[in-house]
Amino acid sequence: MNYSLSLKEELIEGAPHSSCCKKAYAAGLLYDLREMRENCLVLVISSAAARKECVRVYQEQYKREALLNGSVMLFASEKLYAAYKNPPVFCCPACRAHFLRGTMVACGSVTDPQKAYHLEFRIANAEKIPFLTDFLSEMGWKPKIRNIEGGVGLYFKKNLVIEEVLSTVGANNALFALMNAKIARDIRNEENRATNCVTRNISKSVDAARRCCLAIEKIRAAARFDALLPELRETARLRLENPDISLLELAQLHNPPITKSGLNHRLQRIIAFADSLT
Repeated sequence: MNYSLSLKEELIEGAPHSSCCKKAYAAGLLYDLREMRENCLVLVISSAAARKECVRVYQEQYKREALLNGSVMLFASEKLYAAYKNPPVFCCPACRAHFLRGTMVACGSVTDPQKAYHLEFRIANAEKIPFLTDFLSEMGWKPKIRNIEGGVGLYFKKNLVIEEVLSTVGANNALFALMNAKIARDIRNEENRATNCVTRNISKSVDAARRCCLAIEKIRAAARFDALLPELRETARLRLENPDISLLELAQLHNPPITKSGLNHRLQRIIAFADSLT
């Protein structure tokens, strides 16, 4: 089962018990209703679990049976029609969270956080967009809006916002999965950065050693090797004999050993001498 479907099932299992929160939850589930004809409303949902929950809640709240045809549900109720014409009513602090929970079950989707951060509400009824946009903004999450096939999508891409939304609706399992995916991604990114840093350092060391060897070969080709000071000749000879070792290892081969800083100073003097040759 994918992440988004698991989230819906978790939200359904946490359906409210108090009367006012049940109404808010039902308003969220049935938020994207569209009018077919007077007193007859239609709702299209692809998720079988979400459709089953909508039918259950509709029967519980309005004592009527919905007509099903694949992903399409038909509702015929004067009370539901009256509720459809008005914005949801929130009677207690928890009502908002349960309205959001219902909306996520019916209209929401969340991409697997191992792949990307993306939470979206897909709404087919354009008249419902302003209220939901304002509702989410009042909750502290201003959504971005895009046109999609069959409607409009209100979406978020920041992982911190998605974490807050999941926390608000009580989707703890989905929240922990997202946080674990975030930690794993951060670890991978840190490992990649460390690997890239090591690679860059190795590349720099190889380039520096190659440049130094070319400088020494230039000095020898010009028959000026003996013109170098004795300590520089020793360093040049050791560099040519050991082109692949690190500066620290090269410094330890000197007799007596010298510091890495002292070695680097000698190499720069050798390169400068080579550059001075015409």
